[in-house]
This record gives sequence, C-alpha cells and structure tokens, in this order.
Amino acid sequence: MSKNIEKKIFVLSLGFLCLSAIFSYGVLVGMYKYWPYDTLIQFKSAAKMLFVHESVVSEDLFVTPASDAPRKDITIYEDTVQKGYYAFLGWDNREQKYSVWLYDDKGEKLHTWKIDYTSLDPDGPSNGTDMPHGLHVLSDGSLIVNFGRGGDVMARLDSCGQAIWVKDGIFHHSIEEDDDGAMWTWRGKGNSYGHYQYIVKFDAEDGSTIKEIDLIEDIIRPLGERSSIFGVRSDFQLMEFDKDHPKKYDVFHPNDVDILSADIEEAFPDFNAGDLLLSFRSIDLVTVIDPDSNRLKWWGRGPWVYQHDPDFTADGKISVYDNNTGGDRSEIIKIDPVTREISNDLLTGGFFFYNKWMGKHQYLPNGNVLLVSAGEGRVVVLSNDGRKLLEFNNIISEEYNGHVENGMWLPENYFDRIPSCS
Repeated sequence: MSKNIEKKIFVLSLGFLCLSAIFSYGVLVGMYKYWPYDTLIQFKSAAKMLFVHESVVSEDLFVTPASDAPRKDITIYEDTVQKGYYAFLGWDNREQKYSVWLYDDKGEKLHTWKIDYTSLDPDGPSNGTDMPHGLHVLSDGSLIVNFGRGGDVMARLDSCGQAIWVKDGIFHHSIEEDDDGAMWTWRGKGNSYGHYQYIVKFDAEDGSTIKEIDLIEDIIRPLGERSSIFGVRSDFQLMEFDKDHPKKYDVFHPNDVDILSADIEEAFPDFNAGDLLLSFRSIDLVTVIDPDSNRLKWWGRGPWVYQHDPDFTADGKISVYDNNTGGDRSEIIKIDPVTREISNDLLTGGFFFYNKWMGKHQYLPNGNVLLVSAGEGRVVVLSNDGRKLLEFNNIISEEYNGHVENGMWLPENYFDRIPSCS
C-alpha cells in the first residue's frame, strides 16, 4: 500500500473519530446538560425570538392567551365590577421594558409607570433577569417594586418612573402593607430560591429596614423535631446558593407574606392582628406566625399544589391561589383555619384558567375577586360566583399576550391626585 493511500486512510479515520467524538459529546450535552448546553438553549431561544417575533427579549415573555380571551386590552363585561382603580404590571413590548398601567373601572387608561431596571442597578441583575414581581402602589402616585428571581434591588419610583430610593438586596415576590403603613417582603441571600431567607419589614418612606425575621434560625430551628413541617430535619445544614444547580437549593421557595389587619381580626379567633401568613411553594405549605415571638400558630400542607398568595379574608377563611402545577386547571380555594373545611366560591361560574407559575389574587369589598394569570398574560375580575366582570389582556399580537407579573385593585378615594408625569 502506498504512503499516499495510508495517509488518506489515516486522515479519514481521524476525521471519523473526531466526528464520532463530537457526536457522542453532543449526545451527552443533551442528556446531562454539560457545557455548552445553556449557551445553545439561549442561542436557540434568541434566534426564535428574533425571526418569529422580531424581538430579542426572553421567550418566556410571549405567552399564549386563553381561548376565551378577547383581543383587546381591557373588556368590561358587567357594570357590577368593583368601583375604583386597577393597576397591572407586565411586559411592555412597545417600550421593550416592563410597565405598570393604571385603569379606572370604566376601562380608561389613566397612567403608565415605566420601569427601567438599568437605571436602578447599572451592573445588571446578577441572576439573569430584571423581571419585576412584587408591586405596591402608594397614594401619592409612587410605587414600590422588587425584582423576583433575578434582581439585586428593591426600589420606590415616582409617577415618572424615577427612583425615590433604591435598596440593595435580593427582595422577591410580594410587597404587602401593614396597618401601620410599613411594608413586608422576602429577602434571599445570594438568590431568591436559596436556603437563606428572611422576612423583612421596611419603611415605605425611605426603604429602611424595621425588622427582619430569619426563616431558619427564628422559625424552623425552634420547632425541633416539628421542623419536618417545613420538610427538613432539625439538624438541616444550610448551604450557600450555587446558581449552576438552583433546584438543589430551592427547598422552601417562599413566595408571599400577608398581614392580618385589625379590621378583620375578630373573624380569626386563633390569630391576632399583625400575624403573618406565609407561603412556601416547594413544599405546598401555608403557615401563620406571630412576628413578635416567631411562634408557628397554624399550618397546612395542601390540598393546593405549588400555591401562591394566601390571604386572610373577611369571612374568617384563608384563600389560596392554587396553581395546581402539573394539573390542568388552577383555582382560588378557601380553607377554614379552625375546621379545615375546604371551599371554592368560583366553581359555579364556569371560568377556567391555568397558570403554572406565579400568580396573585385579591378579594374586593363587594365580593369580586381579582386574579392574575401570568402564564396567560391576563388579569380577570370575577363575581363572587365566578362570572367574568372585567378582563385585561397584555396584547402583543393576535397570537400572543405579553407576560403579566402582578395586579391590584385600589379604592376610589385612594390617590391624593391621579398619577401624572406632566
């Protein structure tokens, strides 16, 4: 055999081995998500967004609307909708950033707050996303917002979207007001999904911390053997968050804090005004604690699945946004904390929604229920028997809605004056 032929065979064999190695490693990348799996997935997502949607934002921000969702921004179905104002937080595709839109009960848009994360944190979000999550609109037309799973700040913005104050820290999920005007939220160390989690009470005026409760040391460890309520042993070992393996550390996933107000305290014989209602998604757990003693006063695991936003309601029950992740329908269900009887006010109306992640709801004074279906890109107000009264859709195109992170109702006399940026 000539040397030329031997050389060709060697080159072809080497090339075949290289291709085989590349193919084999590609299989391993797909099976075990080795490098550069994440980069390839990001490239695929970016390419799809660029060619299909002519946008380079996250694919998650384009969601499929519900089959019964009208293709208009806001629809009023009945005039029994609760009077007042409605604020919706979502992806603003026109501005290519997030916005909060304010509507009246007739469906007229009154104001828009634009949220520019880079002006609040020039270094950018350390965990990959600037998606806002917690929202609270104040009577002077300013608002407080935190940034869920990725942001490194919480901020109060004026009606023009300019920062009044910026507070460093990974504050996440809800922002709820206490009777004294202060706010409660969650703070994570390193990440909103890690082991180290703190319940924070802060001053709305300047963002300063008033009180901080350590989930592990102040609430779980004192339970001793009863720490299994939180799905861990009494000797649970805390670890620093590793962003390359986030699910390993997402043991609790706290996603809400609600406060029992004095005006409905009498409806809850086992609780006191100021008690905190907490939600832990990963373990389907809802609890009530005394924030002064940190004592666990009540708890329930299920029947909700991956729930969000439990609230104290005026009828002495706890309402829970049951995502029912992995099922085919989400619900708003209630539990009596004394008898543990389960009920569902909205079953008879025929309204259907499914929201795998996130979600907020709010019972209104006249019995209406506002619910945010983030994964459908809409907010719906229902009658107390489940009929649609008002619907907001964050429309991007005939085919897609934009993601909606939050929504809230505000009473007619709430604002000192209607927010404006004139």
